[in-house]
Amino acid sequence: MKFKLNHKQYSDLINISTGVFSPLKKFVNKEQFDTILKKQILEKKFFPFPVFFGLNKEQYKNIKSQKTLILEYKSNEIAIINKLNFFEIDKNLFGKKIFGKNYKNHPYFKIFYDENFKFLSFNVCKKPHPKNLPKFFVAPAIFKKKIKKVKFLSSFHTRNVPHAAHQWIHSHLLTNYGGLLIQPLIGQYKRGEYKDTCIMKTNLKAARLLNNNKVFCLPFFSYPRYGGPLEACLHAIVRKNYGCTHFWVGRDHAGYKNFFSKYQSQKYCKSNENKIRIKIVSEKEPFFCKIHKIVSNKCKSKKCNESKLLISGTKIRALLLNNKKIPKYLMFKKISELISSKSLIN
Repeated sequence: MKFKLNHKQYSDLINISTGVFSPLKKFVNKEQFDTILKKQILEKKFFPFPVFFGLNKEQYKNIKSQKTLILEYKSNEIAIINKLNFFEIDKNLFGKKIFGKNYKNHPYFKIFYDENFKFLSFNVCKKPHPKNLPKFFVAPAIFKKKIKKVKFLSSFHTRNVPHAAHQWIHSHLLTNYGGLLIQPLIGQYKRGEYKDTCIMKTNLKAARLLNNNKVFCLPFFSYPRYGGPLEACLHAIVRKNYGCTHFWVGRDHAGYKNFFSKYQSQKYCKSNENKIRIKIVSEKEPFFCKIHKIVSNKCKSKKCNESKLLISGTKIRALLLNNKKIPKYLMFKKISELISSKSLIN
């Protein structure tokens, strides 16, 4: 029987099968799901976020008696699976552990609750063929061969077009560690966010502007989980798997509105960096100083605190939607000239 994968199922399957989510080798079963939620452990290794295969009620009804499934995505056969095991979990425990005590008000908990009637673990008996991998995708094993002579490689995660603060971070990481992987998350589907093609085009441009053969840009093909500190740790593990030695964790990394404090993800990742086995770079967010006319994350002038302008991707998207010019302090001209309101998902 054929089963049509949605984007989340497809991207997670690709990341598991190619080592992006190592040490995870399969979608979690019930025991693994519970252990990760309660202890952040997978097979005696630190692993902070359960990567699961969820089914809605209709999907479960259609496949509950099947022993083998052919997984398809956009009419392409992706994999063949067997040894299907259906299970349930405590959804409220998931919400509390991932999104915090106010989890019932988190919109992505509500999505999680509604989308997942049952969960499925299985064995993959035919893995995805390279021709069915996503556009731009590069597996960790292939990328690590490319960087084997790079001693230190810092990494930067984003799901946006690079603005002036991002480019300050790029330069800061390159200067301090000698190598940089800009790895934007693509696979978003939320209205008002940037299209994948635009995210890749502009981040590739930002990488080229650094004019250094130790700067790389390739995508993290996934989707936002808005899981705050635990998701930020998953992002750090992904970069470790790509051979990175350092990872920048940003302000409210993987957060959503006020569900997590401003630097909660930084603190949590920093406290677990020995378990993750990657150095966490945790610094204050860059801003534009109106007095010195520069982007920085620190300034000795007392007046600077009164005159600093925060650089916000939300502000830039609002300008695009209203067809207004983007000021240079928000985004470099060579980036802003590549985008317009048509760059956003409508």
